[in-house]
Amino acid sequence: MFNFIGTRKPDFKNIDENVYDHYWSGVGYKMREKLMEREEIFLDWIKDSSRVLSIGCGNSRLLYELKNKKGCTVIGIDIAESVVAGLRKEGIECIRQDISEKDFDLSKLFSERFDYIIMSEILEHLALPELLIRNAASHADTLVISIPNSAFYRYRVGITFRGRFFTQWIKHPSEHLRYWSHIDFLDWLAAMGLEVLEAKPSNGPAYLRDIWPNMFGHQICYMAKHT
Repeated sequence: MFNFIGTRKPDFKNIDENVYDHYWSGVGYKMREKLMEREEIFLDWIKDSSRVLSIGCGNSRLLYELKNKKGCTVIGIDIAESVVAGLRKEGIECIRQDISEKDFDLSKLFSERFDYIIMSEILEHLALPELLIRNAASHADTLVISIPNSAFYRYRVGITFRGRFFTQWIKHPSEHLRYWSHIDFLDWLAAMGLEVLEAKPSNGPAYLRDIWPNMFGHQICYMAKHT
């Protein structure tokens, strides 16, 4: 995700508003063979037999592991039809929805609350993540979130010595729309009326990331609830 390898030059002649759907159609859907570091943290946080919704689930293995290892009732939401079809083949309920639409409302989809709603590496892709957070907080006891930390030390070094902002996109620069440091995000969650129960860097230099997460945490996980 974040790197300084060369310079990516997007083709603005072929701007496509369905970036994510076409991305999955192009690469083909295949569930990851193992959990990512942040998903290991989520798996540890979420209690057995919970009711769990993952928004923007992509090809994550997390719902599969929650269902089969912890007996959770799991549901996914994603914009890509190939993701929805792929998860359903694995026996996981999944719904196709565009969460960036202003009329996206979980009340229209579910009558019951969730114990946990997962939003992993999704908020930074939205122009108005505040709408999604409010929506999710009203339908779950606990929110489980991860974001990339824009204050990670490698990005500071890159800006200082190379004068180039870190790359945060694969197909098109419009993929990442919002940016937070760890400190920024804590303030943002507080402003949204959420209490952070736990925050933990999922990767970055060992030991240092736990001592100074804003500098050495690459991606950071948060467990929060509405105050």
